[in-house]
Amino acid sequence: MEPLLELRDIHYAYHSINGETQALSNISFSVNDGEFIAVVGPSGCGNAMCQ
Repeated sequence: MEPLLELRDIHYAYHSINGETQALSNISFSVNDGEFIAVVGPSGCGNAMCQ
């Protein structure tokens, strides 16, 4: 069965006057029908970027 959603090699960085903070690096996953996916991490790590 083919996944409903597939992400490959995702990278994300925050940029500020102090430089760059790497939040995600080389993340890949797929979501199949009936699955639930959550992104978790410590406070301040950038996991709320999907608000």
